Amino acid sequence: IYKPCRGFRHADFMASLLKKLFSSTSSPARELYRSIVEQSRRLEFFVEFGVPDTPTGRFEVLVLHLFLVMHRICEEEEHAELARSLSEEAVLDFDRNMREMGIGDLSVGRKVKSLAEGMYGRFGAYMDGLEGGDAELSEALRRNLFSETTPSEEVVTAIVIYVKQETLALSSQSSSIWQDGLVKFGSPLGHKGNDL
Repeated sequence: IYKPCRGFRHADFMASLLKKLFSSTSSPARELYRSIVEQSRRLEFFVEFGVPDTPTGRFEVLVLHLFLVMHRICEEEEHAELARSLSEEAVLDFDRNMREMGIGDLSVGRKVKSLAEGMYGRFGAYMDGLEGGDAELSEALRRNLFSETTPSEEVVTAIVIYVKQETLALSSQSSSIWQDGLVKFGSPLGHKGNDL
């Protein structure tokens, strides 16, 4: 299974996650997560790109942006703790959302575990896509973002360009801003004008 950084340890992750369940204190990871959620809720993904505006579609857009940030953070080993904390924020959010949807307590843990495993599976697919080229990245995005619909080739190409441009843009951001809980994303449509 994909691990976010080399310093990732499952036992440490679980212990820290339980501790955070009872904490309301803000942190750099929590602020980063809020920025990721804000970007993933932009209407362009659902209106212009046609990602289904469903729980599954929203999950997929969120995980894609989590991947982009985690990929950047893990370029520098000293940020392994921040990467772990960001993963924890995501899992806690999955838990909150399950409960708000009325999922029973006995089912929440199993469903959250499934979502977390799905998140890491997608991280691995997107990593392979970035390393393997446009065709592999296109297939990973088509399989996940558009699992509930059939996108046009133009849409898939536009999403591939967006992912690659954001990867480059995030790599150029100073690592010091991560510890301040800051991240800057570009416009989903900034590269393509009105072609879609």
